[in-house]
Amino acid sequence: MVRLKIQKGSSTLESRPTNFLEPSFEKFELVHTLRTELQGSPWDEAHQAILDSSKTTLESRAPIEYAEPDIVQDFVHKSSSETYSVFESRSDSSQPSTLETPDEFWPMEDTFAWHLDYDYSQLRRARIDVGEEGGVVVGILDTGYDPLHITCPKNVLRDKERNYVELENFNDATDPVVTGIARNPGHGTATIAILAGNKIQPKGVPNFNDYLGGAPHSKVIPVRIANSVIHFRSSSMTDGINYAVEAGCKVISISMGGIPSKDWAQAVNNAYDKGVVICAAAGNRIGKSAPKTIVYPARFRRVIAACGATADKTPYYKRGFHREMQGCFGPSSKMKTAMAAYTPNMPWAEINSQNLVNLNGAGTSSATPQIAATAALWLQKHNPNPAEKWKIVEAVRHALFSSADKSQPDSKRFFGQGILRAYDALQIGFNEQFSYQKQPLDKVSFPLLRVTGLLESRNPEIVSGREMMYEVEALQVFEQSPDIQALADGIDPITEKIDQDTCKCILKGIKQSPLTSDALQKHLDTVIEKL
Repeated sequence: MVRLKIQKGSSTLESRPTNFLEPSFEKFELVHTLRTELQGSPWDEAHQAILDSSKTTLESRAPIEYAEPDIVQDFVHKSSSETYSVFESRSDSSQPSTLETPDEFWPMEDTFAWHLDYDYSQLRRARIDVGEEGGVVVGILDTGYDPLHITCPKNVLRDKERNYVELENFNDATDPVVTGIARNPGHGTATIAILAGNKIQPKGVPNFNDYLGGAPHSKVIPVRIANSVIHFRSSSMTDGINYAVEAGCKVISISMGGIPSKDWAQAVNNAYDKGVVICAAAGNRIGKSAPKTIVYPARFRRVIAACGATADKTPYYKRGFHREMQGCFGPSSKMKTAMAAYTPNMPWAEINSQNLVNLNGAGTSSATPQIAATAALWLQKHNPNPAEKWKIVEAVRHALFSSADKSQPDSKRFFGQGILRAYDALQIGFNEQFSYQKQPLDKVSFPLLRVTGLLESRNPEIVSGREMMYEVEALQVFEQSPDIQALADGIDPITEKIDQDTCKCILKGIKQSPLTSDALQKHLDTVIEKL
């Protein structure tokens, strides 16, 4: 039995700047198919649901025009067992700490919470500049949190937290600390601490008695969307973003990601139009493994992608053969809406002990809440209220991007708009007269399938629901396949043109991929034949 996202209802068509039309539907609805005999790709189940709608459970018999499977996502993150240095809180008397050396593979600092300093993110100076009053509401989508941990933010809105993993605990985002294969408990406890962690004084660190979080006076809504940062369903990301917007969040921090869904694009577009700033992790990989480029939802242009910069301001990336985790970056078209913050060897709150803070924080998971915290501080200080709410997002991005450190070699390639400088960003306010540029609608598509003009519909400028399903699946396969991506040579298949010969090679690669459904393979046979 496969869980599907279904779009149903009579479709209406609206123009797009790219000279093709996409279907617009009345609503998305979750359904379960009644079939269990298919053992292949979940996309084959989705296509079967379209062909045989009588075997789906719907509130009404409106026609099904589009369906996408609720895919389990994977996102690389270092295991919580790989610790590098552990500091024990002075109040910890029950559990011993293990002091280990930091990860010498990467540049490091021996100062606890070094990333807060003026020479790095400037978050401490920015937080002092803004003060304690008027903190904005920030949503953090992750694995939940430990409300008893010493680093837990002081302003958690417990009545608004949500759990999209265990629906029986819908109003409780506490991380239940379930261990085992493909689980990473405690990830959300650590990221929420970097975002808005409380004041702590770790044992053995006499010079630190301060807030760990970049924006500790924010009002925080934890939203549990995953059991593990490397294992979660597409629908929980959508539900989490939509809920955070409805709950009044001004900023959303997402330290996870994966392959895109059309549902995600709709949620991101809705948040942007309502003036909600989304910061999301660019993604990680082990050595040269997939993914190479920035994952979704960070890949969307209306989202700020958080890339990684190390303690000596070099990229969180090393060429050559190694098995260390490192960050994603690219393609170049996305780097226009990306920036970097600091990682690895970051403070990492340990859920297995309420009083421990490790120094094994790694990945773009650690960078993301630093950028989100800066956005929250900027909104706390300037509080703009334009009639067109999307201008709030663009004003925040303008401040962050304009003030970022762009002095490093290859800064555009690895850091996008530069490395975070939070205090400097606060000095750039909202200007009603400034020509903020609205980002185009984010969408999930694969225009290479349209290169031949071979469409099921009679009008060559109309993309039907079925055709859009082929495109979404093709993009998902492309994003999971480094060898196929290499054929594109860094070109983004959604926004940039690819010559016909290269297009044919890419489509053949997708057809031969073991990830591709039978339905898409058959469709590609027809498309490739026409090239």
